[in-house]
Amino acid sequence: MSNNYYMNENPSETKLLMAQALKKLIKDRPFSKITVQDIVAECNINRNTFYYHFENNYDLLYFTYSQEVQNIAESFRNANALIPQALDFVLDYIDKNIPLCQCAYESLGEQDLKNIFQKDIYNFVRATIDFYGNENDIKFSEDLKSFVGYSYTDLLSTQIIWYIKHTSDLDKETFKDCLQTFFTVSLKSVLEEAVKKGL
Repeated sequence: MSNNYYMNENPSETKLLMAQALKKLIKDRPFSKITVQDIVAECNINRNTFYYHFENNYDLLYFTYSQEVQNIAESFRNANALIPQALDFVLDYIDKNIPLCQCAYESLGEQDLKNIFQKDIYNFVRATIDFYGNENDIKFSEDLKSFVGYSYTDLLSTQIIWYIKHTSDLDKETFKDCLQTFFTVSLKSVLEEAVKKGL
């Protein structure tokens, strides 16, 4: 099974149970020290059940973090959050789940994390463009929304990963202010310029 499969399916209770077990175990020990036996013992299931759903612990970690990201995105969609609030949702989640976030960064790597973030960040940027357009009675082209969406998706993914990587060294409030200011002001400027050019 590919990692993308985990992103698209409706997860079973058993898979979610294993994800919760991994989150719990990561708080107490390094990911490299967690075995399949630890997972199945925590869930009170057998090894065959684990391997029916996942190839190894890395697949489980990818699934677990993907589910976490989807849950965060759902939270700020349900709250109709604008840019500052949505970024707060993300960074606050990282602060409260440092062991899992750093484990995902160290064990999966930057590219897999970007793959996990990509869909939800892209949809959020597109929704922000649509919100700006609706507020100002402007219809932007699909080409512009795609170009801006992908550009900001890459930028925000990189900044979120940087936050995970350097969280212990940061003045977090300054980082949040800088990220929110940059994203809000630069996106608004891009959209205003697009209006002038009829994009």
